Amino acid sequence: MLQRVILLALGLVLVSCKTYPNGEKPTNSLYCDRFMIYEMCVTDLNSDGVIEFVYFEGSQQAFMYRPGALRRLPRTLTLHPCATEMDDEMVRITSRMFYIDESTTLLEKTDIRGSLMLRYMAALPEITACNLRREAAAETDT
Repeated sequence: MLQRVILLALGLVLVSCKTYPNGEKPTNSLYCDRFMIYEMCVTDLNSDGVIEFVYFEGSQQAFMYRPGALRRLPRTLTLHPCATEMDDEMVRITSRMFYIDESTTLLEKTDIRGSLMLRYMAALPEITACNLRREAAAETDT
């Protein structure tokens, strides 16, 4: 009986010592901002400091997601037809947004935005092609 209590106590201690990617607790689990011409949000569903979804704030359509996260798509979001899975580097860069607070320097915010812009621009041809295929399919259906 004493062994069970000790094991339970150790388990609780390990759970409470949750580690975060940057060694610090994220300041939020939802971050919304204007990026290019869109209002976008990033969400961390389980508050572990790692992103699950990036979505358009207005339409509530997720257009990027972390590998393995689709099974946890919230009912409040729909999946954009051209949604793409993020690679590990995109997950790492985007997750940095959860650590932004009032003490975050402009330089750091600019670094995050610049890194995201570079990654987004690299993915833009594939996203554009998907949207063009959808538009062409819609035109042939009418």
